[in-house]
Amino acid sequence: MRMIPKTVLSVICLLGLLPACSTPESESSARPNIVVTYSTLGSVVLDLVGDAAEVTTLIPDGQDPHDYQPSARDIEAINNADIVVSNGLDFEEGLLEVLATAETKGIPQFRLGNSITQRVVEGEHTIADPHVWLSPANFIQALPSLTAAINNATGLSIDETSAIDRLTQLDNEIKEIIGTISSCVMVSGHDELGYFADRYGCTVIGAIIPSFSTTSEATAKQIAELKVLAASNNVKAVFTGLGTPAEVSEQLASELGIATVSLSTHYLNDAANYRDFMLKLANQIAEALR
Repeated sequence: MRMIPKTVLSVICLLGLLPACSTPESESSARPNIVVTYSTLGSVVLDLVGDAAEVTTLIPDGQDPHDYQPSARDIEAINNADIVVSNGLDFEEGLLEVLATAETKGIPQFRLGNSITQRVVEGEHTIADPHVWLSPANFIQALPSLTAAINNATGLSIDETSAIDRLTQLDNEIKEIIGTISSCVMVSGHDELGYFADRYGCTVIGAIIPSFSTTSEATAKQIAELKVLAASNNVKAVFTGLGTPAEVSEQLASELGIATVSLSTHYLNDAANYRDFMLKLANQIAEALR
């Protein structure tokens, strides 16, 4: 067998004439991996980075992020990520320990809740509302910091301007939708609609589960007080959703003589993206309250 001199082989490889000399496609086209905890947040991150990075969402769409427990594959994905993007306000309760451990190992993390103006509830302890995605304005506020964190962790040069423009347009559309109703007074499944209400001039007078988490429960006394509030404020619908006890919401609505309306507030639920998710939510609320 005739041997090819090293100098000639080097030239051939530089010219790309031998397949064996070429860089494997998996290596040459490898993209940074961004791991995101839940679907609505993942949709916004994907819109921001486009094809520049691989975006992996951990919590399957339709599962309750409040009580989701990570699998071995989830833990592996987190530990192999270039950066992990999460809520940051104790929302993904079952992932908190895993995320903290990964951070000690040097996995870069971005917590969205730390880059917005938080809605807080004062009580025995001051608690920040984790439902930050229910107002596009929160993403508009956080995107410059998120973009900088992604670029720093991955070496990319993402620009957030176009993504912010799209979110601003979405925000204006939602304002127009809610502006078509004369009164936006709501009872929610749990305390989840605060950011939405604050942004679009609505009032949440109470929740069937008076907590930021679906893992809590309401007492009979709290439900009775909610019924009085709903009646005195002429509430037109009881909004339910993830983790809301159906029998409680239906009984409350029946006693008030109004309808129950199921909202998807925590996951995309077949919406193509975050934009469609928020427009569907706004339209459902407006239609129920007209």
